[in-house]
Amino acid sequence: MREFLVVFLPLYFLCFFGAAFLWRSWRTWKVTGINPYTLLKNPGVEQVTNTYFRLLPLLSLAVMVVYLLPPSYYELLGPLRWLEHAPLQFVGITFMCVALVIIIVAQGQMGNSWRIGVDYDNPTAFVQHGLFRYSRNPIFLGIMLSVSGLFLLLPNGLTLLIMMLDLALIQVQIRLEEEHLAAQHGDTYARYCATVRRWF
Repeated sequence: MREFLVVFLPLYFLCFFGAAFLWRSWRTWKVTGINPYTLLKNPGVEQVTNTYFRLLPLLSLAVMVVYLLPPSYYELLGPLRWLEHAPLQFVGITFMCVALVIIIVAQGQMGNSWRIGVDYDNPTAFVQHGLFRYSRNPIFLGIMLSVSGLFLLLPNGLTLLIMMLDLALIQVQIRLEEEHLAAQHGDTYARYCATVRRWF
């Protein structure tokens, strides 16, 4: 399995950050002239959640780097050996791959409305088509699948922390975004929430 993961993990993170972050950010900026990355701008509670949202991807990359080093270094992360089973790792790989597809497809369906964080300065169109017909938060759903998959693939103290923080902070961020959308789109958003589940 290690031989496979040494290839899979760098390719996965390259696709994840390349397609789902860098390319999509550049594309949105190119079309709209607006920087979609708003995590640095918002104060208060969002400043706390946004700090962690900037940190957690770096921690995930750090896990990968440590795993690619000689195996003795990986011991420093406190591997949970009782969870290291091929079926669970296969589930983890599946979660991560499905998550990447969901995230990229949902970002494409959001088009110019896609943001990382809440954009209070630039009104965005309200997206209800595609995956958003079935889930109000398909991108966050994809992120939750991704971090859960990483934990199943490489169960250790750091991936457990990443997963727990991500799952908790996403709940907070979703409430903030729902308040913003409710204020921006009023009854249209209320009707949407009445018919489409928060997750799936």
